[in-house]
Formats: sequence, C-alpha cells, structure tokens
Amino acid sequence: MTDTLSRTRRGGEHRPLEEGFLYRWAVWAALNPVKVILVWLVLLAGAAVSAGYFTSHLTGNTNSVIGSDSEKAAELISAEFPDTPSETDFVVLHSTSIDAQDPAFREVVRTAVERYRQAPDVRTVVSPYDAPDRLIAPGGKTALVPVSLDGDDKKLQEQAGPLGEIAEGLGTGQVEAYFTGVSPLAAAAVEQGNEDLSMAETIGFPAAAIVLLLAFGSLVAAAIPLLLGVVAVLAAFGALGIATHFTTFDVFVQTAVSMVGIALGIDYTLFIVTRFREELAKAGDSGRPERARAIGRTVATAGQAVLFSGITVVVSLAGLWLVRSAKVYSMAVGMTVAVLVMMLIAVTLLPALLGLLGPRINRFALPWARRSLAHPDPEHSGWAKAIAVVMRRPLLVAALGTVLLGALSIPVFHLQYGVDLGAGAVAESPPGKGYGIVSEAYAPGVLAPITVVVSAGGDRFTDAQLDAVARFSDQAAGNRETADVVSVTRVLDAQAKGHTTAHLEAATRAAGPALAELVSRDGDTTVVTVRPRHGADTDETADLVRELRTQAGGAFAGTGLTAHVGGGPAEIVDITDESSRAMPLVIGAVLAASWLLLLIAFRSLVLPFEAIFMNLLTSGAAFGAAVLVFQEGHGADLLGVERTGFIQVILPLFAFALVFGLSMDYQVFMLSRMREEWDRTGDNAAAVQLGLTRTAKVITAAAAIMVVVFASFMFTRILEIKQMGFMLALAVLIDATIVRLLLVPSLMRLIGRGNWWLPGWLDRILPRTRH
Repeated sequence: MTDTLSRTRRGGEHRPLEEGFLYRWAVWAALNPVKVILVWLVLLAGAAVSAGYFTSHLTGNTNSVIGSDSEKAAELISAEFPDTPSETDFVVLHSTSIDAQDPAFREVVRTAVERYRQAPDVRTVVSPYDAPDRLIAPGGKTALVPVSLDGDDKKLQEQAGPLGEIAEGLGTGQVEAYFTGVSPLAAAAVEQGNEDLSMAETIGFPAAAIVLLLAFGSLVAAAIPLLLGVVAVLAAFGALGIATHFTTFDVFVQTAVSMVGIALGIDYTLFIVTRFREELAKAGDSGRPERARAIGRTVATAGQAVLFSGITVVVSLAGLWLVRSAKVYSMAVGMTVAVLVMMLIAVTLLPALLGLLGPRINRFALPWARRSLAHPDPEHSGWAKAIAVVMRRPLLVAALGTVLLGALSIPVFHLQYGVDLGAGAVAESPPGKGYGIVSEAYAPGVLAPITVVVSAGGDRFTDAQLDAVARFSDQAAGNRETADVVSVTRVLDAQAKGHTTAHLEAATRAAGPALAELVSRDGDTTVVTVRPRHGADTDETADLVRELRTQAGGAFAGTGLTAHVGGGPAEIVDITDESSRAMPLVIGAVLAASWLLLLIAFRSLVLPFEAIFMNLLTSGAAFGAAVLVFQEGHGADLLGVERTGFIQVILPLFAFALVFGLSMDYQVFMLSRMREEWDRTGDNAAAVQLGLTRTAKVITAAAAIMVVVFASFMFTRILEIKQMGFMLALAVLIDATIVRLLLVPSLMRLIGRGNWWLPGWLDRILPRTRH
C-alpha cells in the first residue's frame, strides 16, 4: 500500500499535461476559435433542419415488450389476418337533449358515415344503427361510429388530425361530435407534450439564468452555459432526426432529451468555465498564448473530468438495454445522444468560445462580485469554513446523513407500479372529451379491448377445439370485470344454434366477410375479443388479463391449441412485469460498470465503493420521496400534484439510470480535484478539504440549476414527466447538499489514507487514463 501511495504522490506515472491530446487540441482551438465556431455553425444549420423531422415524427406511448405474450398475439393477428384493419377508432356522437332515434341525430350519423367513408386510408365505417345493441349506449344519448384504418403507428397518428377535423365539422347545436381512439389520444399527447415542454422551458430557463448570474457574478460568463445548453438540445434533436429515418421515438423522448441536454449543457459548461477562470487568474494578463495554455490546462483537467462524467452517464443509461421494450430503447438512445453531444460541445466548441472571449468572460460583472472575480480565494470562503466544521465531527455527520437518507429510502419497499395512458392529461382536447363520454356512456374498455388469439398451429379447427374456444368464451364472459365478449363460437351459437365445424363452414359460405375478423382464411386461428368494464390502465383490467391467461391455460390444455392474450391492456401487464424483472438487472449492471470505471479513473479500490454507496442512498431517498408524494399522497397538495397510487411503470428504470449517472457527475468532478491535491501533497485531509473547497461552489450552483430545470417539468400535465421531474430535482438536491457537502467529507475523513489504496498488482494491470 505504501509503495503504491508514494509512487502516486511522486507523480512519476503521470505525463505532463502538455503532452496530452486534450491539452494540445484545446490550445489549438483557443488559438483558432473562428474556424471551430464556423464548423459548429454549419453543423447546427443542418441540425435545425433535421430537428424538425425528429419532432414531427414522434409517436405516442407504446408499451409493447419484445417477446411477450401480447407481442406474440399481435404478430399472429398480423400474419393470419392480413386484411384486418390496423386500428379501429370511433366517432363519438353525444347529445343531452335528443336521443339517437331523433331525425336530427340520425342526420348527423348519416353525414358522419358518408364523410368518413370518403376519407383517405379509411377501410370501413359502420353505422351505429347496424348494431344498435353495441354501438348505441343505454339511454340512447350516445352513439359510436367505428372507423377502421390502415397504417403503422406513425401514419395513424398523422391521420388523427384530419379525421378529427371531420368530426369537428359534424357538431350541431344539439349533437356533439368527437373523433377518439388509441391514435387520436396519442396524437393529442404528442401535442400536449410539445406545449408542456415549451412551458417548462419558459419557467426553467429564466430561473437557471438567475442562478448562473449569482454563481458567476458576470453576465457574459452566465450566458455561456445557457447558450450551450440550447445548442446541446438542438444538436441532439438534429442527430435524432437522422436516427428517425431508421427507427421511431416516443413523445417522451423529446422531453427527456431536453431535460438532459439543458441540464448537462449547463452543468458541464459551468465546471469548465469555473476552472478556466481559476487558470486565467493564475496566468494574469500575459497575452494570448498564455491564455491559450490556460484553456489547455482547463480542458486537460476539468474537460477530462467532464468526459469521464459523461461516460459514466452513458454507461448508466446503457443498463436500460437490458429491458425488452422498444419505448425504453428509444429513451436510452435519445438520452445517450444528448450526453454524447454535450461531451463533444464541451471539449470542442467551448474551448473556442473561451479563446475568443479570454478575459472578457468576466465582463459586465455584478458590483459585489468584482473583487472576488479579480482575486478568487476559495480557501478562505464560507464553503471552506463549513467543510472544516464537517471534517472535525466526521462520525456524527456521517451517521446523521446515512440515517436520514436511509429512512427516506424505506418507502421504496412499498413501490407500486402502474400505467397512466395520458387520457387525463389531454382531457380538454377533442379526443380526450370523446374518451370521457365513452367512459361514462359505455364500459371504458370499449376503446381498448383485450384480444385473445387462439391458434391450431396450421390445422383447421376441429369440433373439440371449437368446444374449447366456446368454454373459454363463456368463462371470460362470466368474469365480473368483463363487459362483453365477441368470439366465433358465440356468433355461431346465436346465428346457427351450434358451433361445430359444419356450422362454421356453412356460416363462412353464407356470411363471408362477416366472419373474416373472427377466423383466419385457413381456418386455424381465431380471435376472441374481451371488452373490460374498466379502463385499460386500471388494476381491475390488469387482474382480468392475468385471469384470462390462467383460464386460457386450463381451457386449451390438451386440445392442441395455443392462446396468446394481447391488446393494449395486456401490453400494460407485460411492461409492468418486464419492469419488475429488469430492475434488479439494471441496478446490478449499472453498479458493476460504474465501479469499474471509477476504479480505472481514480486508481483506488475504496473510492468506487464509497461512491456507489452514496449514490444508492441518493437514488433510494429520491424514489422513497416519490412514493410518499405520488403513491401515498403525503404533501401532494402542497406540491400541486395528484395522488396516483402508483409510480409510472418504466419510470424507476429511467430515473435510476439517470439519477445514478448524474450523481456520478458530481462525484467524478469532485474526486478529480481531490485526486489532483492528493497527487500533489499526499495528505488525505488536505486533499479532501481543498478538493471540496474548490468545487463546492460550482457543484452547488450546478445543482441549483439542475433542480430548477428539472422541477419546472413538474408543472406539466403528463404524469410520467411530472414524476420524472420530481425524482430528478430531489435527487440532485439531496446529492449536492447532504451527500456531497456532508457525507463525502465525513466518510473520506474517517477512512483516511485508505481512500487512495490500490494493490500494486492491480495498479500494474489497470489501463491508465490520467496524465
């Protein structure tokens, strides 16, 4: 141990900064700023065009899970029923003064059927008078006009706008008309997400500007992080616009990328600009070459820390690839692109801007900040005094901090997953109003039925197999959570008083297309449609899906039939189960990868364990608080949010990966500075105190900015964005106060020189990343 420490202190293993690539590149960029900036302007012009393609091709929420039972059901329907429409949406016609048999109401229905039949990409339109028992609600005040459509998710959402405009033109003084369904609601959610994003930026940006101004003390320095935050988001959207040609992105990706891009853009810029001002103060007014060397030293130290911080965030997000969900994949890709873009900006564009500005970065200083800008003295600041107090009572501070965060983490063990499809967030939109009317007049499950796909594996159904389908249909209909069941055997029983193969063949010859949506052309696959009494995102419907799967297993055992339960409600059950399955895998993978990265970066066997322990406390406390507020309702009114009874199903996965990555940001930046002091002095207490003293102000400022940016997203309507904003804002607040300013110095003071211990054999085989 002693040998390792002495070698580290002597610095024989480190090359001078001037020999490193980052130093040489930064000096060149500082001396040639116009060239670098021009290249970036060209890239941003292209990004602006590509970003428009990205934002215009976002899709609504999808909960499909790769390889799940619901996905197998969807694949079977696609393969065996190629003529089945991609989706059936509804024109909702409602009146408070007349009923569906009134001539005025009938005229609106006639006009609706006629206009929608003429609309492009519409497969079929059914008049409610053709099936009054299903399409006219009890009481006769509401009627549904089913509109069957073709196309993928993107096309269906693009069609939602024009088809909705047709409905708007149908309304009269007596009859309201709305177009609603899965895609119209998803399109409304995309529009609402754009509005929410604009509102959050309107709140977050001014607040961040104020914090930056107070932190930097000058208008010019404060403007740079904001500018580069916007550049980061634009560049990330541009890169994702190119990716959109090959894949689709969920609407939530736009908000997540904006969150991450703005927050990290400000964060990384703040770290580097703060270090540059220190180096500039050391260099004094010694001319442009020396200022360029100051920028080189800045990028070779703080810039390297930023790059490594970004890598830790990317590694954390990479854990999300263990989740078998297209939505999770798209989120992981979007946020990873945002991080990589900001890393690139931090070490290319920022050095050029600093070279262009030089000492002018301190222009337009606030009156009370001029002296500290000219003669920075962090060692005698209030932060230095506070940290000294903490290090004098390390055991007491460490115990109090650990107990506090541990207590706040306890509610995590009561975490309940759930899914909010976003209908509440778009309740005031035409699709949302239509959905609300349907939910009151009919069973809410009408718009999102459960589809049970039963297959004989290539052979035509036998009498015994049709009997099994009939038994299952009756069992499903007998469930108290079922509103209606449609199956080939129930249709045959009603029409032909039997459901044998002979009945099926006769009915197929006579009815033809009437049974085409129930039985495949080859006669070996059928779809049983179960309409729940409750909405697709309720616990009751989730229980119904699970019960149907159990019943299918029993009804079709030994018959040669296989059954897959699909549809929107089944997808929700599958994504919930997948989140539960993947959560420990994601946590384990992120912890292992982060430990290895920190081991390589700081060449210490102990520091990675300390960092992981404290980051787990941060994540646990943030999750626990979210459970208390959103799931259990404690303080919900005070924060202006609603008690939901659950946490949005995939949110813990995203939040953990992102919170862990962002926590590592501060950890890496702070430990990098401590490592510099340890290499220079070999004194653990001095390294901890000086490292913290010189980073406390910037970490606190960066955290304050992140908190206001993330918290601004709590003012949006979409639940998962609210919950994500709350978790991230609280996690950063906890991390920058209790963890970084209390737990870190106290624990490192207690462990002493052991913080920097690395066995000699391990030191020899680890790759070297530091100068």
